[in-house]
Amino acid sequence: MKVTKIGQIFRCEICGNVVKVQKVGGGELVCCGQPMKFVKK
Repeated sequence: MKVTKIGQIFRCEICGNVVKVQKVGGGELVCCGQPMKFVKK
């Protein structure tokens, strides 16, 4: 899933890192070599 809105939360299923979007730049978040999973808006 691509980053589309401020406030979206993504989580890495491998290491557990969590990212909250503060600035939308497009693209996809990647951690540990895999796309991060979308958690909530």
